[in-house]
Amino acid sequence: MPSAWLALLLALSLGWVRAAAAAAPAPTDCFDCPWLELPLDEWTAKANGSRSETLPWGQVVTFHPIDYRRLGEELCECVLDSLEGPLGTHQPPQHFVQTDGTRFVLHGKPLRFSGFNAAQALSWAASGDPRLLADLMQLFADAASLGLKVGRVWATANGPKVRPPFLDVFNEQLVPANMSEPPWVTLQPEPGVLNETVLQALDHILDLAQQNGVKLVLTLADYHARFGSGPAGVEPFMQWVHMSLNLSDVSVSDFYSDERVKLLYRLNLCQLANRVSSRSGVKYKDTPMVFAWDLISEPRCPACPGSNRSAALSGWVDEMSAFMRCIDPNHLWLAANGGSRPVCFGQDWAEIARLPHIGYGSAHMYQSMRGSWDDATRSECGWECAMACIWEFQWGHTCLSRFGQWLQAHIQASGEAVGKPFILEEWGKQWSEEQRNQMFQLVQDTFRAARAANASSPAAGAMFWGATAGEHIDWDGWQVRLDGGRTVAPPFEAADKLRQAMPPEQQQWLADVDAMQAAFRHDKLASLCMDQAKQEFASLFSGYSSNSTLEIVRGMVADAASVGSPSPATPASNGVAAADGGT
Repeated sequence: MPSAWLALLLALSLGWVRAAAAAAPAPTDCFDCPWLELPLDEWTAKANGSRSETLPWGQVVTFHPIDYRRLGEELCECVLDSLEGPLGTHQPPQHFVQTDGTRFVLHGKPLRFSGFNAAQALSWAASGDPRLLADLMQLFADAASLGLKVGRVWATANGPKVRPPFLDVFNEQLVPANMSEPPWVTLQPEPGVLNETVLQALDHILDLAQQNGVKLVLTLADYHARFGSGPAGVEPFMQWVHMSLNLSDVSVSDFYSDERVKLLYRLNLCQLANRVSSRSGVKYKDTPMVFAWDLISEPRCPACPGSNRSAALSGWVDEMSAFMRCIDPNHLWLAANGGSRPVCFGQDWAEIARLPHIGYGSAHMYQSMRGSWDDATRSECGWECAMACIWEFQWGHTCLSRFGQWLQAHIQASGEAVGKPFILEEWGKQWSEEQRNQMFQLVQDTFRAARAANASSPAAGAMFWGATAGEHIDWDGWQVRLDGGRTVAPPFEAADKLRQAMPPEQQQWLADVDAMQAAFRHDKLASLCMDQAKQEFASLFSGYSSNSTLEIVRGMVADAASVGSPSPATPASNGVAAADGGT
């Protein structure tokens, strides 16, 4: 029987109904190009010439008027192109991961798995650095040797490089000579323009995955990525349509509602889906090596209006997933989220999971649990969300018990209220090998118990955060080295001293940009909480071994394999499997 807390959570879940969500057929209305009926010419006419902004260090950023009619027609051509494909590259449906109720199936057999996240893979692949390329190859080889079947990588990096030059000097002086750090990578520098070099790097990642029998979740945007220090996520789309780096007059809710932004976003999604790999000659939309497409990682909308703040985000996901399912009916689609309820971040994970063109439910589990289930679990730092387990002294049994209840609730709701498979798509623990292992063990035990209790359990897969290979500074404490090596502790003392030498105008610009983006997301109070939490972890910044964690990972792999899951692909030395059609 579920605990009282678990039962209450399920009973109070707004919009969670006890009915399985039937799979919807792929829509076809995208081929009518309905966006051509939008006021494209009017939008174009409103842009009165190019606009330039000069940054404190002399860099000039220029925004050119967008020809919305041209981009709308390009999108129409892209959609129609999705009907075509290189001769002999189409594969029958059974070669793609599909769903059957609460289970994934592949080649007609149930599929359960353990997997990993490697957000740095694209920058490594595009770096041209022999050490980073070698580490990338090692990462996939190690994943294969561990039995990890699914990896999640980023297929996104938008906007031009806008970064104080001191940060480049900062990295050069802090990174030891025997290490390499990921460079700045831009996949889409301008609306509708993709960087061929970076696309070839993505081709390489898919090729490595093919060779090592790993399927990939390709994440197409990152809500949390912010411009100013690295490639941004959603801001560039807003900056392009408003022709300015300054987003003071808009909020993230405009990202989900502005039809101009939606047009640019659809074009980007369509271009990537129709990308023909330079290595295999197969479109991404036609390769079985893609497990699923992730529309956006951890989307939120705390600024969305109305009593039901989740409506705007859920509507956007519904619209984008229907569009992508129209041009790519082969693959599953999702919008990876933190498993929250709408009161906190305007995101209802169950509502999103139940959408007809979303293939499965996913959630992310970290020490800063966000949920605002009731008044007793609200944070003391002013935010509406629960922040349990964030303090070091709170870890222990109570914190782990809460994690277990939270995970059980989501697995149970995925089966009873959503009717689709469930993936714990991200989880991890910073700075403590012992506590990280406790969390990994908790995930293994919870999934094992769910599967033992119900052969059709939606507990289908779990993908930990921070997979890496080789020696790289572990700046944020999440790294799990798949080779079992020890992580490299961050040189925070040296970094603090060096940071003091940053020119004041660059420091002020970064501060202003951070404040603007916090206001854009309406997350100032959450940022204050997290800043306070980081101080609690200061004494724990150190390197640690990954060997004990990998023992738990091996156990999870064995648990998943015990249900007879098929291998997602047969590794092939030439990068093209006869059964799965290559990348």
